[in-house]
Amino acid sequence: MTDLLPLSSNPTTTAVILIDGSCSYMDLQESVEQRLRAVRGLLHSLAAMNITQADALDVQHISEAAYLLSADAWDLVRAAHKAAVREARQG
Repeated sequence: MTDLLPLSSNPTTTAVILIDGSCSYMDLQESVEQRLRAVRGLLHSLAAMNITQADALDVQHISEAAYLLSADAWDLVRAAHKAAVREARQG
């Protein structure tokens, strides 16, 4: 049985993108790390910008991407925690 968990960042009430909560802890953790690396890179780029010369739309796009990736990562962390508990109980 699959445990499908909706992302908290879904823009509508219909869950379109789902996390498979039945995945292993390690698989979920790898997805967390991928998103956090991407967020880190985006925020590094933002920090390196000369903000007085930055295009407002570029800053908005970077901020939105960082928000979505970090929200996904948080949802994946919660799913990974559940998987770790499940795997610990299974021995």
